[in-house]
Amino acid sequence: MTVVVPVLDDAKDEALRVAIQIARRESMPLVALLNRPVSEFDQESVDAEIDALSDRLDREDIAYSTEVRLASQDLGASLAEVATHVEASIVVVSLAQRPTNGKLLLGSQIQRLLVESPCSVLVVREGTAQSCRE
Repeated sequence: MTVVVPVLDDAKDEALRVAIQIARRESMPLVALLNRPVSEFDQESVDAEIDALSDRLDREDIAYSTEVRLASQDLGASLAEVATHVEASIVVVSLAQRPTNGKLLLGSQIQRLLVESPCSVLVVREGTAQSCRE
């Protein structure tokens, strides 16, 4: 079984941190998905992202692979597709910061993933990765 996680271009990537913890604890491989719109990224920037991600995951001492999707397909559909292809056990995604009104609003991509995913989906709030048990 496998852990699937989208990799954001944000330094505070809670989902990736939690996915690494799960992969290490359960001895499962991790599949990191870089889903970027073609119109916003060139080959050089994508290569740099892949190199930085590979360097980070090499330091984590876990089995991993990367999937790169440069298309107009939305993230939720791409995650569900990758999770199905690799027969994932879990998909880990992060939730945007808590709104000031205190209400939980799931983004449309997470809602789509929850409906289309072939496996469990763990939604991680920002700032929780350090409190997850190893």
